[in-house]
Amino acid sequence: MKHRLICILTTGLFIAVPADVHAAEKLTISQIQGSTHLSPHARSTVIIEGVVTYIFGNNFIVRNEAGDGNDATSDSIIVRRKATGLTVGDRVRVEGVVREFNENDEPRTTTDINDAVFERLSSGAPLPPVVIGAAGRLPPTDILFISEDSADPQNSGADFYESLEGTYVRIDNPVVVGPTNDFGEFWVVADGGAGASGMNSLGGITSTPGDSNPERIQIQVTDAQKPQFQHALGDTLASIEGYVTYDRGLYEIRLANAAGANPKVWEPVSIGAAPEDNVVTIAGYNVENLDPIVEAVDKTPINDPDDDVGVGKFSSIAEHVVKLLGSPDIVALQEMQDNDGGQFGDVVAADQTLKLLIDAIVAAGGPAYQPLSIDPLDDTSGGQPGGNIRVAYLYNSARLTLDASTPKQIDAPAFGRSRLPLVASFRFRGSEVTVINVHLSSKSGSGGAYGAIQPPIDPAEPARIAQALAVRDFVRSLPADSNRAVVVLGDFNAFWYETPLLLLTGSEPQFKNLALNEPPSERISYVFDGNSQSLDHALTLLGSGQSATMKTLHVNSVQPDSRKVSDHDPKLVKITFR
Repeated sequence: MKHRLICILTTGLFIAVPADVHAAEKLTISQIQGSTHLSPHARSTVIIEGVVTYIFGNNFIVRNEAGDGNDATSDSIIVRRKATGLTVGDRVRVEGVVREFNENDEPRTTTDINDAVFERLSSGAPLPPVVIGAAGRLPPTDILFISEDSADPQNSGADFYESLEGTYVRIDNPVVVGPTNDFGEFWVVADGGAGASGMNSLGGITSTPGDSNPERIQIQVTDAQKPQFQHALGDTLASIEGYVTYDRGLYEIRLANAAGANPKVWEPVSIGAAPEDNVVTIAGYNVENLDPIVEAVDKTPINDPDDDVGVGKFSSIAEHVVKLLGSPDIVALQEMQDNDGGQFGDVVAADQTLKLLIDAIVAAGGPAYQPLSIDPLDDTSGGQPGGNIRVAYLYNSARLTLDASTPKQIDAPAFGRSRLPLVASFRFRGSEVTVINVHLSSKSGSGGAYGAIQPPIDPAEPARIAQALAVRDFVRSLPADSNRAVVVLGDFNAFWYETPLLLLTGSEPQFKNLALNEPPSERISYVFDGNSQSLDHALTLLGSGQSATMKTLHVNSVQPDSRKVSDHDPKLVKITFR
């Protein structure tokens, strides 16, 4: 193949670079980017001109200062070349090959210019960042994705962020709607949430039917930046700057600068109360892989040892149970691990895990609960490999009595590789209270919001539907009792408007989802990718003269991963007997 040498003058330095002999076409950046998700000029050799707006690693960003007046096309592009001798504000001419870059086998690509050479044309003309928000480009507020060929940034979140691909941007007055996770990601909306749909009283933004909140955007920080960006829900900043790109199914801004951080002070408020003679209280709490040991690395298949005792997880959960939930009569737990945690072995019992938690509750001033758990068969319940997670109960025998003949699991085929619901009946003031503790199949493995498959797949949804039907069939099999209260609670891994919940609330027997007593924007027990949502529910089927209420303790979902003890918020149900 023939080559030619191109000499680039950069502050007195000549760089000789071999280039394939192809006729390079002079195009604008907007023409290269096109109005949809793929460049119409991929694999073409092109020449562009524009102003350097950002330099990072062995890359720099060039923006056409005039643009083309079309919001559907990005006026910026990433150039894969070390910016030797360049500074922000330099005007350059770049020649290279247009590429759809796929960094980590991503479902979508990023348009860039590779095998690039450049020439500085002039200096000293920096461009202001493109503003996302009221002072610049307004993101849509409802729809994530229309189609692969759409070019509608006013209505499609995917089209909006694609139209800013490779652009150095600024967000003014961002508010954190998704706390910082262990990957160094947090989510914001612009302008303090003004103009965003679905903002809630916690300072987050709630996903509801028909509103997936494309106005939220992920901010990615580096490992070095992580310590200073441990943001909680509702934290605000004066501004954020960075460039728009795509990673792991989501558009994001890779952080360059931030100013004016103002953390929100979170002081949890107790939702518990002193015991009442005619009120039974039931809490549901997913305690996220609680176990009593530090796993040996060589016995942990995913090399993920933790120290729940040493980091104070047991004592923190105990404080929640006693001080903030008021020592409920029954505590329905999910994700209790066996006695050797995430280690592979023959251990399936969780008596030591339960005892440590009970002891911590007593130390916090709570009752000496009685434990109730049925061990799963080894490696059949999903979750962390080796952990044998299960649902379990703690109950206060001074307040109610367990009917020892009732504890059983709903062992239906639908629960293969998942947790079996645990049923137990208690006597309270002469009435029966039957509790069904559930942890349905996980949403893990679902597609990214901006993934290649649209709408995003949820591979476990059929299993959850079948599991809900199995729970419904079990309740239908109970003998008639007009004084019985039945409560199904736990981690449903489903939203209030999805089929598993509707099967239980929309047919006989017709349970009531207590979360529906709150406005849709306030139905929250979990925050994922910046969306507030509720995966944890409490459904009631009450007897004559009984009433029920539910509150959620927002103590985990609002915090960054570094400060929370679980990824779920606990719920507290109160059933009043006449």
